[in-house]
Amino acid sequence: MKFYYQFCLRDWKLALTAIFMTTVFFIGCSQKTSAPESSQTTPLSGTITEFDDHGNAVTDLVIAPFTERGWKLGDTLEATFATGQKIQIKFVENYGDVPDGDYLGRFSTSTHLFKIAINMGNISKTLELSSPSKVVLQKVEPSSMD
Repeated sequence: MKFYYQFCLRDWKLALTAIFMTTVFFIGCSQKTSAPESSQTTPLSGTITEFDDHGNAVTDLVIAPFTERGWKLGDTLEATFATGQKIQIKFVENYGDVPDGDYLGRFSTSTHLFKIAINMGNISKTLELSSPSKVVLQKVEPSSMD
């Protein structure tokens, strides 16, 4: 009788272990298949702290949040200002990387702060922006060719 009891106990342990392992497997799989929010599409909020001598909007944004989101030179970003205005800017290294009159965003080589500008223009006058005011940046995903 003792042998039969040990045999049944071992079967129950195996059955419970199998159920437990299967449950853990399915929970793990369901978590992996859920679509996480892409960090590239997470908006980035900042403040326009001042305007430089050329009318460029100087923000309090530094490079770290850009790299954390995977944003890189050449990306198109949408800037939404406190006034409700929205513009698309090209994230570039130099002003000359976009044609005259185009909107751009770049990091200052001296202050390392992000600036929003118009190449050969004055963004503060053109968009009638004020300082301090909020700005939200978000990456614009390229449209797919279906």
